[in-house]
Amino acid sequence: MTYLPRRITGISRSILCSCQCLPRGGALLLGVPAAYSMAFFPGKRTRGTLLWMLSTRMLPPVGVLVPVYLIAKSTHLLDTVIGLAIINMLTNLPIIVWMLYTFFKEVPVPILEAGRMDGANRWQEISIVLLPLALPGIASTALLSLILCWNEAFWSLNLTSSNAAPLASFIASFSSPEGLFFAKLSAASTLAVAPILIFGWFSQKQLVRGLTFGAVK
Repeated sequence: MTYLPRRITGISRSILCSCQCLPRGGALLLGVPAAYSMAFFPGKRTRGTLLWMLSTRMLPPVGVLVPVYLIAKSTHLLDTVIGLAIINMLTNLPIIVWMLYTFFKEVPVPILEAGRMDGANRWQEISIVLLPLALPGIASTALLSLILCWNEAFWSLNLTSSNAAPLASFIASFSSPEGLFFAKLSAASTLAVAPILIFGWFSQKQLVRGLTFGAVK
């Protein structure tokens, strides 16, 4: 059980990185205003911008590994939880904007117009009128972003070594030239999957409401 402290440390780093990717990292804070502007104030380049953001998810991460590594090294963010959280936030931001955009498009525009007639400014329109109506969609988006951050392995293996290594690096450490330690690998993999399964079980009501948001009129 000498690896138990490393396992606990990997779990805590994974939780910290996944949570920072949401409100602290700014994924939702950036995604909500971007989706709001594209959904209710579309311009000539809105569709092209959305397609461009989605196309960034098709780019293999290894294609930008060298510049990202050099940037992280020059800014002293290499092998840090903050640096890994920023990378996870930026890689998941296109999916977050797309999902929030589709949820916001289902909100009736007359409701927002009624809020403006009652004297609501832009911030009040978003925080008081729009967000409560789209809360199920925002909850499912946050849950999906959390799962994507938790399952991220490529950047975790290439941008961390010891100080910020999450569970992905801990699981990869069981692969050695001598072979695979299947017992420890299975135990660590089960431990890595369990928190998301438990969290998803308790959040399934919000997830289903978000995925079916706007499906029934």
